[in-house]
Amino acid sequence: MDKREAIKDFLLKNIIKGKKDLSYDESLINSGLIDSFGILELTFFINRTFGIKVEDYEILDAEADTINKMVALLEEKSN
Repeated sequence: MDKREAIKDFLLKNIIKGKKDLSYDESLINSGLIDSFGILELTFFINRTFGIKVEDYEILDAEADTINKMVALLEEKSN
């Protein structure tokens, strides 16, 4: 499973309840689908799953509001 699919799967199963699907370019934070607690959960998941250290503020500062932008941030940090 690639990073995009893993993040999407995690979000739908653990953070975003009642939503069946999620676009890779769908706004997560600005739309209210994910709150600050959800961002913390997501950063723990990313750190544990991909071994890339990401802080919650980095997701906010990078405006990584979509799955595609989060993956771009992870790619940037892993290089």
